[in-house]
Order: sequence, then C-alpha cells, then structure tokens
Amino acid sequence: FPNTTVMFADIVGFTAWSSTREPSQVFILLETIYKEFDTLAKQRKVFKVETVGDCYVAVCGLPEPKKDHPVAMSLFAADCLTSMQEQVQSLEEELGPDTADLGIRIGLHSGPVTAGVLRGDRARFQLFGDTVNTCARVETTGRKNTIHMSKDTADLLTTMGKSHWIIPRSDKVYAKGKGEMQTYWMRQIQTGDGPSIRSNDLVVSNHGEIKVEDVGPKRRLSFGGKIKRKPQDLSQKKFDRLVNWNVDVLKTLLRQVEERRELVGTQPEDPAVIKAAEAELSTPVAEGGNAAFDEVVETIEIATFNEDANRMGQHRHELSDKVQEELRDYVRLMARMYNDNPFHNFEHASHVTMSVMKLLSRIVAPDIEGDESQLHDHTYGITSDPLTQFAVVLSALLHDLDHLGVPNAQLVKEVPELSRMYKDKSVAEQNSIDLAWALLMEDRFANLRGSIYSTTAELRRFRQLVVNTIMATDIMDKELKALRNAKWNKAFSQDVTLLDGSLRGNVMEINNRKATVVIEHLIQASDIAHTMQHWQVYRKWNQRLFREMYRAYREGHADKDPSEGWYEGEIGFFDFYIIPLAKKLDECGVFGVSSHEYLNYAEQNRKEWEKKGRSVVAQYVEQIQHEYTMAIRERNH
Repeated sequence: FPNTTVMFADIVGFTAWSSTREPSQVFILLETIYKEFDTLAKQRKVFKVETVGDCYVAVCGLPEPKKDHPVAMSLFAADCLTSMQEQVQSLEEELGPDTADLGIRIGLHSGPVTAGVLRGDRARFQLFGDTVNTCARVETTGRKNTIHMSKDTADLLTTMGKSHWIIPRSDKVYAKGKGEMQTYWMRQIQTGDGPSIRSNDLVVSNHGEIKVEDVGPKRRLSFGGKIKRKPQDLSQKKFDRLVNWNVDVLKTLLRQVEERRELVGTQPEDPAVIKAAEAELSTPVAEGGNAAFDEVVETIEIATFNEDANRMGQHRHELSDKVQEELRDYVRLMARMYNDNPFHNFEHASHVTMSVMKLLSRIVAPDIEGDESQLHDHTYGITSDPLTQFAVVLSALLHDLDHLGVPNAQLVKEVPELSRMYKDKSVAEQNSIDLAWALLMEDRFANLRGSIYSTTAELRRFRQLVVNTIMATDIMDKELKALRNAKWNKAFSQDVTLLDGSLRGNVMEINNRKATVVIEHLIQASDIAHTMQHWQVYRKWNQRLFREMYRAYREGHADKDPSEGWYEGEIGFFDFYIIPLAKKLDECGVFGVSSHEYLNYAEQNRKEWEKKGRSVVAQYVEQIQHEYTMAIRERNH
C-alpha cells in the first residue's frame, strides 16, 4: 500500500494511573475510550489496526486507497483528542481522582506500508515497514494532548491546501536510523460541532449552590495568628467530579449499612435517647467536652458475626432520597472546608479515600475450609461490617479538613487558640474531627445520621472508628506512636495464639484488637499511598508537598528552607517509616498480593530517589523560583 498515513496514539499517565486502580477499572477506561475511537474511525473511514496496551494504532489509505488520507487522518486525530478529553472528565466520576488528568499523545506519519494477516495461532492484521517505525518515533517524541506529525505528512497537507493546520516544531527530533527530523505540530482545528481541543475549566470561587457562609463561620475557629486560610483554587467541573465520585463511594457503603441492619433485625432506639448521646459526644472541648486525643482507645469493637447478614446483596437496597440529598450536601460542605494548599487539599483527601477503598477491597480470607464465622475471623470482622468500612472511608475524606498548610509544631507556635484548646497535641487532626463532627450533628443532616446509626451503640462505635482512624494519621506524636506500637505487639507478636471456638469471647477480643491495628495501618498507608505507587505518582505528590513546605517557608511559617535536607529527609522517611509500614501491611495477613505490591513500589521509589532525588529537588526549586519571579514581574506591570 504505497500511500497511507499511520497514527499511533498513547495515553499519557496511564501506567502511573493504573498502578492505583483495580484491573476492572483499567478495563473500563480502555474499553470506553477505544470504543469511542472505533466509532470515530468508522465515520472518518479510518482503519483501526490494533490496540497494544494503552496504545491505539490506525491507518488511512488501506485496504481501500484514499487520496486525501493525510487530511482524513488529521481530522480523525483531532476527533480522538477531543473525545479523550471529554471521556476522561466524564470517567473521573466513576473511576476516581486523577482520571481527568490523563491525556493522549498522537503521532502521524505518511508513507508506504506492508499490511496483511500473518498465519498461525491468534492470527491478526498487522502493519510492517519503515513508515510504522517512524510513526511510533514521532508519537513518543510528542507532547501530552498534542498531535505531532512528520514532515512527510505536513508536506502532503500543504499540497492539499491545509498548510494553516500545521506549525513547525522549533527543535529537531532524533529518530534511530534517520538522524534529526523536522516535525510539525497540528493547530487546533474545527472538526464538527465543537472545537477539537477544549479550553481549561474556568476557576470559580463558589461551588454549586453552596455559599461560603453555609460552611459555618462559627464552626471554624477564627484566630489572630499569621497563618491565613486560602480558598481552594479548584475548577467548578473538577470540584463537582470529585464530589460526585466520593458521594457514589459513600452511598454504596451506606446502602450496605442499612441493609445489614435490616437483615440482622436491629431495632432503632428512641430518638430522644440517641439525641442525648449525640449531645454528650458533641460537647465542644472549650465547653468541657472530651478532646478527640483522649478518646483514642486500644481496641474498637467490630460487629460480631451474624449468619443472617450473609444474605446481603441478594436484593438491591436503596437509600431514601432525603438521605442521598443530605449525604451529597455533607460531602460538598466538607469539600468546601479544605483550603488552597498544594498538598493537603480536597484532591489529596480524595486520593487517600481511593487508596483506602482499594485496600479494603483487597482484604481477603485465606483459602480455608470452614463456616462463614471462620472466614469472618480471618479478616478480623472488617469485611463483615459495613459500618466499619463506611466510617474508615469517611474518615479518609475528612482527615485533613481545614488543614492550614503547616505541620502541627508550627500550629502550636502560631495559633495559640488551637494550641490551648488541644493541649499542643495533634492539633490539625483534632480540629478536623471537631469540624466534621459538628457539621454532621446539624439539624439539616438528621436523616443522614439516622442512616449511619440507629442505636447509641452504633453511634458510639461510629464515633470511635472516626476518632481512631483520623488520629492514626498523626505519625509524629510520640504518645500515639507508642500506643500504636504496643497495640501491634499485643495483636501480632508471635506469642499470641488463637484459642479454639469454645472460647469465642477471647477470639473476639483478639480479632477486635487486630482489626483496630489493621484499620490504623490501612489509613496510614493510604495517607502516604503515593510513596507506594508508580514513580510518577510519587513525584507528583512529593512535589506538591515540597511546594506547600516552601510556601510556608517563604511566608515566614518555617525557619528552614525545605530544599536543605529534602533529599536526605526522603531517604530517611523511606527507610524508617514507609518501607517498615509496607512490611507491616504484609504481616497483617489480610491484604493478599496488595501488600507485596505496596512494598515493591516503595523499594523501587526509594532506589529511584537515591539516584535522582538531588536533581529532582533542584528542579523543584528552579521551577518555583521561576514562578515567583514571573509573578513579581506580572504584579509590577
């Protein structure tokens, strides 16, 4: 076939994205995107050759010759670019945070190809020849969300009156066997009903129908220190997508909470009794209420095994419209209470929530023979208790609520109001708990609370789960750390032996302690999940944390420039916290292959950081200083 144009299209960020997802989610992404590409290919009379992983290969000009093959392929490429941007934004509500950040890199090259079906097992249509190899090189040297083409394709477009579609690339591309190549970018063009490349979402200060004052100025403590809250700079569409995803996750778990309650026959208590218990648990610290720090316990009671609960999922249970509406409003209000920090923000909270969901879904029972109660015991009751799962996931979403972008030690120095209230202990974590709890206790969320718990026992257990889970994210407090280490030794030391079934109560106590430890380690691993994921995910969030610390330093909220010792600090963090934590996930014995996956990524990232970390930090500093310089120039103009 002497006259063809070949296209290679690769999803940018796919490897890193897929490292944080379940296989089923990866399949949904690829199937959705490439199904739409297939539809567009038929419309443009482009021949789809194959998909290899996340790479889509197509050709125009065969099997039927097509004189305007470079034009048709360029239009198809523009269609794919638009479709990709639309699809990933839509899929973020189903597949979670960072999905909308995925992009596509497209390469085009024109020339002769050999094509046909090679006989043998799993025979398929294939392309061969230098044109295919060159196209692949053009694609890999392109950029995210751009169409990159060879001079051959650009020359053909020019002869067909489409020179206004192309822009020469300023730098040359090196291709093996060809040397330096002049290549071209494709301009934004109109391909149909709308632009092929959509503009960025407009940033808004007021998300949806919820106004700033709805968050409750009395709830968030005003203080006179130098640290100021900054409204988060998040686009309306991005905000809505993250809210919708989080709401869907929580709805699924809350349906299970209600369904289990019905199956086991839990009788609701008198609303007045529950209201009195809510009032007791909600008394502000300033008015003599308990501080969350003092509520941390060694063992949380997990729901006991109930044979009737095994029927869960046989019939779809639906939440009432009022509960769904209140849940959505609650999540939106919580999201609005996050500040504009580079790291500790609503996106980070959503990322932690996603990591918690992944680990919860990976809690597995060993392949043993026995009744359901034995399987319950082997997962320490966590998989049998929807309330526990709901509380842990909700805690992940709210664990950094109202974070001010500085560590606890700095808050103690600069915000005496918080320091006095929480006695210099876990200031940020206790503030997050109190804000989220006070919001949930408002009258407008009465139906939501009734869905979460219907007895004082459920209420107290829910409160305990939230407190223990969020307080576990403070890894710097020595007292909490000592308590966690003691719990670990008591729960998982080798001298702990399970008793036989006749001493059921002792087994329950052991399981509850193990479940408590597993939950705390699960949230800790999720809070720093980026360190145990693909290198690019680690780099992204590490840079965000560096930006947050550097901004605090520039604004006078830190004594030391974070670039001094950042490299060494990360090495120590890997050696003394991240890798030991990953090993503990394995020792818990309930996470299956996920524990090995987390440990492998942690060790790989540690090696990469040791090799590249110094130059990475230098890049961080260079980029930030450039941005500051440009900002100053812009203000002066």
